[in-house]
Amino acid sequence: MDGLYEAAARWAQSGAIPAVFAHAFMVRGLVAALLLGPLFGGMGTLVVSKRLSFFVQAIANASITGTAIGLLLGEPRGATYAGLYGFCLASALLVSYLRNRSRATNDTVTGVFLAQTLGLGVIMLSLVSKRFDIHQVEATLFGSLLTLRDEDLAFLAATALLAAAVGGGLYNAFLVSSVNPALARVRGLSPVLLDYVFIALATVVVVGGLKFVGALLILVMIVVPAAAAQNVAANLRQFFWTSLGLSTLSAVGGLAVSAVWPVPTGGAIALVSSALFGVTAAVRPFLGHSLPAREMG
Repeated sequence: MDGLYEAAARWAQSGAIPAVFAHAFMVRGLVAALLLGPLFGGMGTLVVSKRLSFFVQAIANASITGTAIGLLLGEPRGATYAGLYGFCLASALLVSYLRNRSRATNDTVTGVFLAQTLGLGVIMLSLVSKRFDIHQVEATLFGSLLTLRDEDLAFLAATALLAAAVGGGLYNAFLVSSVNPALARVRGLSPVLLDYVFIALATVVVVGGLKFVGALLILVMIVVPAAAAQNVAANLRQFFWTSLGLSTLSAVGGLAVSAVWPVPTGGAIALVSSALFGVTAAVRPFLGHSLPAREMG
């Protein structure tokens, strides 16, 4: 990565690219945006189809506890991978199990889980703030370009490859099992098993983007571009690719806004993605071929 940073600095000094990319953290941010945009765009189509937006936000909030656990267990500051991935993944699979076994509705189970993790997170934060720099946890909450490291980009790249391999191979199966579980069983698929696989994959993707977007706003980057794509897509193929494009545009656009003005990247991405949703909603009546919401699950 050092070679990339040096090349970017030379190009910035020569005027070939914006001067802000003379800083290594901006280059890391751009790489993260280009990885996360397509990743969240593709994941968002399935989250919207499976109606798991609330669940994704619950997992994002669980990252606060995961970060605190990692710090208390002695993990390096800014690299609490075991605490984050371990707690969030275990929590997601447990909630998925309860959703499939409980008589309560999915939203009720997710709401109970959200309340528990928030309560535990507040307690853990009080413990962490006495021993560590609280800004490490704030980066998880709000996202921060300054805390992105080369190791984070490596994890993010690995996450993108995993998601492309698993999600690409099982995308149709995920979609069929969410829209019509009976049809999935007829085709020899197991909707419950596919649900566990998708939940695990979604959790890894969510945790991978926390430092860039932040736990409080990560749902925006996953759901809003997919919802915007739904406004203008005529079929499922267009829905998928439009979501990827809008999500990537939101990530890069938010990065550009945060480079010009000193605002958190996650908040800038939220504003850009919301603006794109507004544009697609405005042009939808003139297209006459937008995909009905019921076809999204």
